[in-house]
Amino acid sequence: MLHLFGDVGMTVVQTSIPDELHKKLVEISKSQKKSIKEIVREAIEDWLIWNEGTVEDPFLNLKPVDFGVKTNVEGIKRVLYGRSE
Repeated sequence: MLHLFGDVGMTVVQTSIPDELHKKLVEISKSQKKSIKEIVREAIEDWLIWNEGTVEDPFLNLKPVDFGVKTNVEGIKRVLYGRSE
C-alpha cells in the first residue's frame, strides 16, 4: 500500500457509519487480517489518489509512441466483438 504522507503527525478522525457498513468492515478486517483502522486509512488514501490526483502515476502520464505501424481497426473489432464486417 502506498502511504502518501509518511510518518508525520497523526490526527484522530471520528465519524458515524451505518451498521451494515460496519458489518462489512468487520468481515473484511477479519478476512484480510487487518484492523478496521488500517482499512479505513487505505480507503482514504485511495480516495485521495483517485479524486484529488495527489499522486502522479507515471503510467497514466505516458505519452503515446508512434511505431509507424497502422492499426487495423476492423481486425480489432473482429477479435473483440466477433464481427465479420
